[in-house]
Amino acid sequence: MKVQSFTNRPDDLFDYSPWYIRRRGGEWREVRVEEFRLHGQNHIVKIAGVSVPEEAKAFAGCEIGIRRSSLPRLPEDRIYLQDLIGCKVLGLEGKMLGTVSRIWDHGAAPVMEVAPSDRPACGKRDPILIPYVAGPIVTAVDLNARTIRVEWGEDY
Repeated sequence: MKVQSFTNRPDDLFDYSPWYIRRRGGEWREVRVEEFRLHGQNHIVKIAGVSVPEEAKAFAGCEIGIRRSSLPRLPEDRIYLQDLIGCKVLGLEGKMLGTVSRIWDHGAAPVMEVAPSDRPACGKRDPILIPYVAGPIVTAVDLNARTIRVEWGEDY
């Protein structure tokens, strides 16, 4: 199967074991990687128990997950983006913008999706998408208090 890695160094994906695979919103299923090799920008992977192309196609579009306990400990000044989910987001003048419901990481900077249900005062129902850029946009993260302070307004 062809696999796209979103780790800082793509080969790092193979340092984590076991893998869990699912379709978005589906149940996680544990799988074991038997072999892998670089193929262009991606990797080709052989999963235990998958031996013909038709079986491999069943995994097309699936997500790969790992257990939190498989991740290395981070220095105090670093965070895992996953830890931001569920944090309250406070914008300009301390206004509550909502709660991080999802992280998108497909380009230059990760993007926090802030849930609309937590912003009844502004009347908007669409989520706010805020780039996670430490310094100019994200000014403070307090994981103990579950808050993120941003230079962002309700009307951006």
